[in-house]
Amino acid sequence: MIEDYPHDLKKKEISHYFAKDKCELIPLKNQPAVPVHTHNFDELVFILSGSAVHIIDKEEYPIIRGDVFVVQGNQKHGYKNEKNLNIINLTYQREYFETIKKDYAELPGFKAMFVHEPLYRKKNNFKLKLHLNSKQLLEISQLLNHLSNEQKNEWAGTYASKLHLFNLIIISVCKYFSEFDSPQPKALLKISAAIDYIEKNFDKHITNLALANVTDMSQSSFRNSFKRITGLAPIDYLIKYRIEKAVEMMNENENIQVTDVAFSTGFDNSAYFTRKFKAVVGMTPKKYLKMRASFND
Repeated sequence: MIEDYPHDLKKKEISHYFAKDKCELIPLKNQPAVPVHTHNFDELVFILSGSAVHIIDKEEYPIIRGDVFVVQGNQKHGYKNEKNLNIINLTYQREYFETIKKDYAELPGFKAMFVHEPLYRKKNNFKLKLHLNSKQLLEISQLLNHLSNEQKNEWAGTYASKLHLFNLIIISVCKYFSEFDSPQPKALLKISAAIDYIEKNFDKHITNLALANVTDMSQSSFRNSFKRITGLAPIDYLIKYRIEKAVEMMNENENIQVTDVAFSTGFDNSAYFTRKFKAVVGMTPKKYLKMRASFND
């Protein structure tokens, strides 16, 4: 029941302070309607049985037994039309997730599951989510039960044991996602690899062919899948990401030269960089730098 949820629900916000622990498992059995709310933590949600309609960011999606998805703290979400809904919420500190992201960035399925599916959920009508088969659900349920029992203990090794089990669950979920045979999540897994390649090599020359090779797709299939999932053509995504990195550089040093920013972010023409920067940011790079300098005066 939501009343049993170990958090304070006020003004449609749930706040929880983990103290020493960085994660916590919270079972919600026969869950009734949950009003739309936000919280100061993230959670990995496992639907163990039943069904409902999940409301998130003003969109509604049906959920059933076996569904697994991430809810980020700033996302407004809730549940309605519940039928024997049993949920396990694996909650964790946002700061702790940043550490996990560094450790598991190269793990197949990690970015697709934890970074890109939540980011492109609305665009793809929640069709990219993970759904476990009966065998996988049994395997993950055993780990979740182990974690639930462990966090009831009070001994010197409880904290370390909880983190160990939490990481095992994260790894298992990534493995399931990477093995998922449904077309939409499978496509996301491939496109995630291309996005990761762009973010690591944005300052280098990148072609559609190179990105398609990363995903092991034909160029036409890659372009179509990339735009369907992200809403942008690959080249437009690359340019947008380069501009975001350019803005970061300017924020760090308002005395930097526009040409240096352009070349450092993968543009080989400062005039072209200026046009694209203005299209994305709404002003020229020089004007942006002047604005930043005036803030610091």
